[in-house]
Amino acid sequence: MSMKKYSEMTLYKYSTVLIALLLSSVLFAQITVTSNTMTVEQYVQNVLVGAGVTISNVQYNGGSANVTVSQVGAFSATNSTIGINNGLVMATGDAQLVVGPNNSGSTTLGGGNMGQNDVDLDVIVNPNGTNDACVIEFDFIPIGDSVKFNYVFGSEEYLEWVNSSFNDVFGFFLSGPGITGSYSNNAVNIATIPGTNTAVSINNVNNVSNSSYYIDNGDGFSAPQNTDPTVTQLDGITVVLEAAYAVQCNQTYHIKLAIADAGDTSFDSGVFLEGGSFSSAGVSVEAGIANGDTLLYEGCNSAYFAFAISDTTQDFTVQFDVVGSATNGVDYNQIPDSLTIPAGVSSDTIFVNPTLDTLNDPNEDVTIYIYYETCSGWDTLIASLTITDYVPLYLTLPDSVNICPELDGPFLLEGDWGGGLQPYSFSWSDGSSTSNSTSVAPFATQDYYLSITDGCGDPISDTTTVWVQCPLEEINIFTPNGDGNNDYFIPVNLDDYPNPTIVVFNRWGKIVYEMENYQYDWDGTNYKTGNELNDGVYFYVVTPNSVKYEYNKHKKEEVRRTISGYVHLIR
Repeated sequence: MSMKKYSEMTLYKYSTVLIALLLSSVLFAQITVTSNTMTVEQYVQNVLVGAGVTISNVQYNGGSANVTVSQVGAFSATNSTIGINNGLVMATGDAQLVVGPNNSGSTTLGGGNMGQNDVDLDVIVNPNGTNDACVIEFDFIPIGDSVKFNYVFGSEEYLEWVNSSFNDVFGFFLSGPGITGSYSNNAVNIATIPGTNTAVSINNVNNVSNSSYYIDNGDGFSAPQNTDPTVTQLDGITVVLEAAYAVQCNQTYHIKLAIADAGDTSFDSGVFLEGGSFSSAGVSVEAGIANGDTLLYEGCNSAYFAFAISDTTQDFTVQFDVVGSATNGVDYNQIPDSLTIPAGVSSDTIFVNPTLDTLNDPNEDVTIYIYYETCSGWDTLIASLTITDYVPLYLTLPDSVNICPELDGPFLLEGDWGGGLQPYSFSWSDGSSTSNSTSVAPFATQDYYLSITDGCGDPISDTTTVWVQCPLEEINIFTPNGDGNNDYFIPVNLDDYPNPTIVVFNRWGKIVYEMENYQYDWDGTNYKTGNELNDGVYFYVVTPNSVKYEYNKHKKEEVRRTISGYVHLIR
């Protein structure tokens, strides 16, 4: 298999699993574990293995790896104390035991093999034996001169059983050409403390010994760890460590990843293996998009090309070609054709920020080709991003709405909106924030404001006025005699309409009262002379102002509403 084909396959399969894992962690900073949904071999191929290696002959506990087990799973731990965002977890019991918070000091979940041991782990804990072993092993062919992966070990046996015979144990046993060790198949254990040949274990890494590599997660009872979901259930863990070893490229090697209870079957332990980190490429590149998106939107989200190298002893310059249908420096920020990673640093990143234009473009791509020399000749790595148009948010609220809560209760106020990108957040001026609609029942005319923000962080807003205006009702009697009751001409609900216009006629059609911006104060006098009008029947016309829509069971008709009728004036 050529490196070019392998790299494309690896990036595809790893990104597919990575996106699935991110879905469970993008909104919550907590630890999740998924087990029994894939076979052990699928977890190894799709989660653990990265670039530059071809694996085969995967086995689980000495048998077929085409099985589903509770001791192996995929984990997501973004923003957790583990320090690795996602990957493969192996445990001496059910893999779910690693999920936080740390609210128990002695978790022991079912799922172990109840007696299963491993001969190499037995050597480490001699004279004690091992139980509940979880062992994954496979052959691999590296393309580079080294193999490496990142891991974190943790246990419920911290700190109570430090320097005792009840120490759970793990190891990564590598064998193959050029390797002569003391374990099965002449293997060496590459799970060692940095800069030493000392195995990582509970006795060798704790709060006293090699404490710089140890993280205390509490005792399972104390705050804040006992309520914090970002903390694993395991009482103690190591920092992120790297297992690495020199190999011969294009040769077949064998690795065994093993963990087990020691001396008994209680107080479980686990080891976290970083997703995609089992690799051998001298240089690698991975394309990714912020927030786990699969597309890069113009003027919105950002993306990156992440470069990693295995040789950090000196400055390393990665040369690459930038191609694709998107134009470098036009459709996105100008990115160079090389990147120098300084000595002592194993990775660096180039960010890609697409430009928002007004063109209706088809999807465009930006692709990086890295040409590099391996022990078998020159090969190519490829990483690509797809840029697509961003459809801006739009939002429209009605200009205004008339409601009459007395007749129909609350009114559902809705905004017509679309465009943008998920996730969306909604904020109404009345405090609701779950959707583009809110139920309103104000006691008086009120403005309502809606703001929507999308995943690009671009807000849009609109305002509407909700008028509390019930339909006017005619009155047919009016008694302006100064007794304080019914002394003024005020049709029912007229006070919902500020500054109406009123005209009153006598029986001969002559205007006896006329007023714009009526203040609800006509007391039966002639508006010109001020004299009291005689008892009798008068005809009136009332035209409300400030009415855009007539209220009719949520039906909005663009008409002004005028009422007229006869009123009997009696003193």
